[in-house]
Amino acid sequence: MFILEGKTALITGGAGGIGAACAKMFARHRIGALTLTDVRKENLLRTAGEIEKEWGLACICIDADIRKEEADAAMVAEAADRMGRLDILVNCAGISRMGRLYDVTGEQWDFTFDINVKGLFFVCREAFRIMEKQKNGCIINLASQAARGGGIVVTPDYPSSKAAVLTLTKSLAKSGAPAGIRVNTVSPGLIATEMTATFGYDPASVPLGRIGKGDDVAGAVLFLASDYASYITGACIDVNGGIAMI
Repeated sequence: MFILEGKTALITGGAGGIGAACAKMFARHRIGALTLTDVRKENLLRTAGEIEKEWGLACICIDADIRKEEADAAMVAEAADRMGRLDILVNCAGISRMGRLYDVTGEQWDFTFDINVKGLFFVCREAFRIMEKQKNGCIINLASQAARGGGIVVTPDYPSSKAAVLTLTKSLAKSGAPAGIRVNTVSPGLIATEMTATFGYDPASVPLGRIGKGDDVAGAVLFLASDYASYITGACIDVNGGIAMI
C-alpha cells in the first residue's frame, strides 16, 4: 500500500476531474495535509467537503487563477505556510477545446498556453523555491496522449501545449535533481471527465476495451508521489489503455 502519511500536497485544478480524483486518492492513502486550488470555487468546496466526509481530512482551499504570476507565488506560499512544508505538487489545472484548425484564434492560443504551460511553470517555479530549501520534493505534471499523437477532436493549441509540458518537465527534472526534487509527467489518454464529456470517445478504439477513469490516472500520480518512485525523475507514465504504445 502506498502510504503518504505525514506528507503534504498541493493540487492545482482540484475542483473536479483528474484533479479531484488525485485529491481523493491522496486522502485515501493518508496524506498529512492537502491544499486544493481552482477557479471553480463552488466545485472546489464541494470536492473538499466530500474528502472531509469520507476520510476526515480538512482540505485547505485556495481560489486561484494560475495564469497570473503574482497569484501563483501567493498561492504556493500560502499553501506551504499553512501546511508547514510542501512535499508534493500535482499540476492538474488545464483547458482544452473541441474544434478544428481554423477555429483557433490568437486569443484562444494564448489562453490555452497561459494555463497549460506558463501558469504551470510559474507554480513549479514557486514550489522549487520551497523544495530547494527542504532539499526534497516531488512534482507531477499532467500532460496528455495528444502531446505525442496530435489529439483526436481537440484544437491544435491543446496538444501543442501538452507537448511543451513534456519537455518542460524534463528541464525542471534536471534543474531539481541536485536539490532532491523529482519532476515527472503523467500522460492520460481517453479519460472520462467533465472536460471530455462531449468528445464522443469510442471504447472500442481502446485495446483494453474501456474509457479510462480519474482513478486510473490518480493511481499513476500516487505511485510517482510515493517513496517507491524515489529513483524516478524526468519520466512520463502513459495511462491510455494501450491506445498508444511508445
